[in-house]
Amino acid sequence: MISVTIRKARLDDAKGIAEVSKQGLKQKTWIYTGSNKYTSKRYKQLLDRLSPKNSTFKMFIAIDKKTKKVVGQLSYSFRKTGRQKHIVGFGWGVYPGFEGQGIGTKLLKYALEQAKKKGFKRAEAEVVVKNIGSIRMAEKCGFKLEGTKRKALLTDDGKYLDVYVFGKLL
Repeated sequence: MISVTIRKARLDDAKGIAEVSKQGLKQKTWIYTGSNKYTSKRYKQLLDRLSPKNSTFKMFIAIDKKTKKVVGQLSYSFRKTGRQKHIVGFGWGVYPGFEGQGIGTKLLKYALEQAKKKGFKRAEAEVVVKNIGSIRMAEKCGFKLEGTKRKALLTDDGKYLDVYVFGKLL
């Protein structure tokens, strides 16, 4: 079992975070992201999101204590104003070959604690119906299945995928 440190991501973590996504897409373990490739545009978006100026996006990473590599990532986003400012939306991914070791669960539990401390009242996640690992992880962390969105995700190769909507009160 791998030993990891969980912490908030910084701008200088961007290359490690991008590598997690690139490998997941390359090895086809991240087939439910809606994107089949990691582009320079996507990397720039990551840098923008990690910028201290971005106040509506937070990212947390899992770092292998032995190799010091990023082996998992989780992000959440929210609105600063309006009727849904109490809701935080989650997304996550684990480096290929490190799945099933509790890394994603540790990330999600940590991020849920942080979101609750920030005053959020509800957490949400959308998971592709075929993504059994993420479904189990969400349920393990107390999320409840609230519904299905049919043809909610369009992949780069033109396929439409159904997604489950999960929710959790904080």
